[in-house]
Amino acid sequence: MKFNKTFSLLLVLAFFSVLSALPLSIFYTGDSHGAFEAKLGKDGLKYGGYPVLEEVLNRERAQVERSLFLDSGDQQTGSIFASLVDDGVHGGAVIDVFNLLGLDASVFGNHEFDFSYQNTKDLARRAKYPFVCTNMIDTPTGKPLGGSLFTILEKDGLRVGIFGITLELLPEKVKAENVESVRIMPPVDAINMYLDEVERKSDLIIVLSHQGFEADSLMAQSLDDRVDIIIGGHDHIWSQEPINVNGKWLLYSGSHLNWLGHAEIEVEERRIVSLKNRLIPLVSDTVEFESPLNDFIALKMEKIMEEMGRVVGSIPVDWSPDKWRSTSLSRWTAQALIDEYQSIYKPELAIINNGGFRKFLPAGPVTLRDLHELIPFSNTITVFSLKGSDLLILDEINERHAISKPHDICEVAGWEKRANPQKGAQEIEFFVNGERLELDRVYRVVSHDFVAGQWDKYLGSKPFDVYDTGELLLDAVIRQVELQFGFEDDAWD
Repeated sequence: MKFNKTFSLLLVLAFFSVLSALPLSIFYTGDSHGAFEAKLGKDGLKYGGYPVLEEVLNRERAQVERSLFLDSGDQQTGSIFASLVDDGVHGGAVIDVFNLLGLDASVFGNHEFDFSYQNTKDLARRAKYPFVCTNMIDTPTGKPLGGSLFTILEKDGLRVGIFGITLELLPEKVKAENVESVRIMPPVDAINMYLDEVERKSDLIIVLSHQGFEADSLMAQSLDDRVDIIIGGHDHIWSQEPINVNGKWLLYSGSHLNWLGHAEIEVEERRIVSLKNRLIPLVSDTVEFESPLNDFIALKMEKIMEEMGRVVGSIPVDWSPDKWRSTSLSRWTAQALIDEYQSIYKPELAIINNGGFRKFLPAGPVTLRDLHELIPFSNTITVFSLKGSDLLILDEINERHAISKPHDICEVAGWEKRANPQKGAQEIEFFVNGERLELDRVYRVVSHDFVAGQWDKYLGSKPFDVYDTGELLLDAVIRQVELQFGFEDDAWD
């Protein structure tokens, strides 16, 4: 009898010991950039896109006991689907997609601020999941921008605390006016303000971070061991193996829905006792996707393609974006701005940042959709003045950016450097439209509001006599493509 009681007690203790290690699957994405459609591979399989994500996510969810689906930001900008204005909200359809996918929480990336501050708030209101904003405060109200400083998600008795961190350098990545009403706190300071409270309410603490691996690593080194996992985004890196920094697991799933991250963890006494991570390729052999999500996408795209499928012109060479090198695309666009606005503003130079181009276009016909995806931002044409001495500073910054790559370079139309024929390549002379540069002369420049607003990063000198026309850069490019590469009406007969 004594043996049986002892044996039974051991069984009970073993049973509760097993139960105490709670399993949780964390599915995660980031930097999806409106990747709404699957790409058909040469092997006949479909790669990426919202429908493939839905299929794989639902399949994987069905195989685990409890799970969360989290996202590390930049859901917006990069496709015509993300450019759609839905019920007055740019990118609203993207939010609807993640609602249908059952996203549990996200964080704002920089591209959620591409259109306007009001649009950013509208995106958050449209979401059925929280945009967690631990380090961003709406200064007029003093409240977190997304409505949540942190959130606690409960899954079958397991409580998960979620912090959200958006990069401190946000004002360098978007239009200045889009974030002028936001106070951005240092990430570690912001988390530490609420860490005690979140720890009391949680068994596991995760930080959704949109600031890049280097900043995530520094943050991990400064946070104490109550933070367990950082799911990162922004620099589009991916890693099959979890990266451990100062006892925290850093997870990255790449960009544009190439993979779905899946971290399988076990939590015991508020600690992770095991963690296995894998990146699941988003690949499908399904011929036709059938789901409310796919029906929703098809309905939206039907409306878009009525207009966006129109061929604007046929470009003679490939247009290939490159952030750090002058290309046929950047040279054509800069010169096209001078041509477009010469009769109105008489610019002598055009300056554009090469990082504003986001799609490769092969030589041949291009559609409105192609151009919207090439230039997915709502930048407006801006005219300003610089002195000749300012242009030398711009040139030095461009040379530096091309080598060390802290930021993208600028293409400058109308600007030329030549070796002095008497003194050789050791001495360079500068020219504007064939005339020697005059250091004290004022030059008129056509550009756009992002470059003007980020003058300290790109120009090095503050522009003056600044005038924002309110016209979209995209519209100017469309007009010039039609003018230079368009077809006569009877060409289609």
